[in-house]
Amino acid sequence: MLEDNTLKVGGNKFKYWLGKKIQKWGNRLVDKGKYRVVTNPSCKLINPFTLLINFTVDGNEKYQVILQGDYKKHYKESEDYTPDISEREMLMLINQKQEAWFKKS
Repeated sequence: MLEDNTLKVGGNKFKYWLGKKIQKWGNRLVDKGKYRVVTNPSCKLINPFTLLINFTVDGNEKYQVILQGDYKKHYKESEDYTPDISEREMLMLINQKQEAWFKKS
């Protein structure tokens, strides 16, 4: 879900509600039912075929995703290797590639 330049990923309202009702196993269900909030996306072209997107999850965890594709047009048009991609498009790419997220150390 995309709202106010933030992306809410995952979550399950039923598991969240049930986890609050059942205290013994509830903490695991509550954790699975919460949304993960993605903010502050920024991107940079490494080369004409690799796009690096950095972003923050839940306000304090920094992640990145590396996408491979044909970015020659963006690479040639940019002066500092920062492509002209809107924040909404970056958030959609992040959402589509959740399995490719890397946590930055």
